Amino acid sequence: MRVSDLLGKDVIDAQGNRLGVVTDLRCVQDGPLRGLNASLRIDGLLVSRRHTGALLGYDRRDQGPWLVRVVVRRLHGGLREVSWDQVADVGPPLRLKP
Repeated sequence: MRVSDLLGKDVIDAQGNRLGVVTDLRCVQDGPLRGLNASLRIDGLLVSRRHTGALLGYDRRDQGPWLVRVVVRRLHGGLREVSWDQVADVGPPLRLKP
């Protein structure tokens, strides 16, 4: 699976309610060894109600112009993290377990 397969994908809960879209992934480097380094494994997803600006990272880091950061953070106030263990089906749309 590629990162591009998940980014921007709609996320719905077990009852069918739309939670938002995947804006980023949380990964840990504890997979099988590939050369000298361990592979990355998806640990969680960041889900936002809105897509605009989230892929640029302004909603999570102190980077870029302050005005852009403030506007994007305000738009993405409902950013939530979903554990990868909660994912039932990668869809489309991405469905969560009850």
